[in-house]
Amino acid sequence: MKPKVRKKSKKMVGIRCQCQDRAVPISKDEMRVVQCPVCLKIYKTNHPENICFSCKTKARY
Repeated sequence: MKPKVRKKSKKMVGIRCQCQDRAVPISKDEMRVVQCPVCLKIYKTNHPENICFSCKTKARY
């Protein structure tokens, strides 16, 4: 009976994909907690509008 051979992992530890980096750095001071008046979802944003992104794209407002 042969002992099990552990396969070498191909995961890169400690390396982050560039697609996960933010395009524009956002400071926490600009973020505010808002509740959407249409779907009542609570989220953080720095936009002046209070309608969430999903309601805006569905044009439910």
